[in-house]
Amino acid sequence: MNLSEVSIRRPVFTSMLALAIMVFGYVGFTRIRVDLYPDVSFPVVSVVTVYPGASPSEVESQITEKVEDAIVAISGIKQVFSYSRDSVSQVVIMFELDVDL
Repeated sequence: MNLSEVSIRRPVFTSMLALAIMVFGYVGFTRIRVDLYPDVSFPVVSVVTVYPGASPSEVESQITEKVEDAIVAISGIKQVFSYSRDSVSQVVIMFELDVDL
């Protein structure tokens, strides 16, 4: 006798079993302590600059490169990503985990 046969022959049993599993899951979820969810703040900073009417190449040369050059001098940087689009420059700085922002 497999699971599908039991489910078809005893639909009330199957419904009660599913309901019991949901109740146990809800009770277990509500009793999870907050200690299991640590306070995590990711050391990421995003610098967004708007330059209306500028092309991506202008944004990159006049804004993005200057912001990157100023950021490189900061210690504790893990990675720097930059995006230059029409009228917008975005520089994302990822720091090491032990750096205090």
